[in-house]
Amino acid sequence: MGIKKFFMFLMTAICFCTASFARQISVQILQQDSAIEEISEKSYDIETFVLDGFFEKNYIVTTSEASMFSSDDEALALWKSGLGEALNGSSDYFVQIEVFYISDESVRKAESKIEKIVWKLATVKNGLVINSATLSDIKYQPNGQEDLSAIAANLVKNINSAIKA
Repeated sequence: MGIKKFFMFLMTAICFCTASFARQISVQILQQDSAIEEISEKSYDIETFVLDGFFEKNYIVTTSEASMFSSDDEALALWKSGLGEALNGSSDYFVQIEVFYISDESVRKAESKIEKIVWKLATVKNGLVINSATLSDIKYQPNGQEDLSAIAANLVKNINSAIKA
């Protein structure tokens, strides 16, 4: 009986220790595209791939609601809102990912092409921006569509490097 109790205690201790060292990141996706009035499937896919990428790197991942923006003032207001949500959720880091689409109202929303992606990373504790960058080298699949998985993997790699720096 003593060995079973000791084993259970040891397993519980390992679980709690592992959980206490996990980093938590909150992700917010913003989209700027004048051709459509709702978040595109591509933006949601990027969000999903980014969340999965951080989860695979052993982060606890939360997300703010994806939103549209059309000005820097709107993006700043959404930044403050997302940072507040990250603070309330006890996250360690907050990243805002802005997806810009090429403005071409002659194409259907599913066909809008990504122009660039801008990300900004902050520590939640003090709200200071650690790093930010623009990804303008958009990867494409052989069929001409954006390789959203590769784009997200690149974002996760760069953001994770900024966290570890």
